[in-house]
Amino acid sequence: MRKHILKITLICLSPLLFVSCMKQHKAESVVKDFLNENLTESKYSVSFSKIDSTAYVNDIALSLMKEIAKHNKAFKKDINYKPNNKKGKLVYTKATIYVGKDTLKQTFYLDNDITYVVGFKEN
Repeated sequence: MRKHILKITLICLSPLLFVSCMKQHKAESVVKDFLNENLTESKYSVSFSKIDSTAYVNDIALSLMKEIAKHNKAFKKDINYKPNNKKGKLVYTKATIYVGKDTLKQTFYLDNDITYVVGFKEN
């Protein structure tokens, strides 16, 4: 009986694990595309934390992040962000970026569908 319950539990949890891994991979891919387009250096490596979500980052905070990012010499000044049209939670991941001898620690905020970066900040 216990083996049967364990099998049912594993079968039910497997799709959740698969979806979670897919979201993580998608977020990393979106951030890497953003870095390829907006870092001033083309040679870098990056590692990511697990994705999470937050409802505490609002439009004012995103505007401030974008303004501060203009002064970050590791990134281009004319970053083109897509607007965050959907209100609610944002997905975020922390990234450690290695550029030459420099190490950058950033948090990237993505729209809830994980299709584009809406802002980032230095940790």
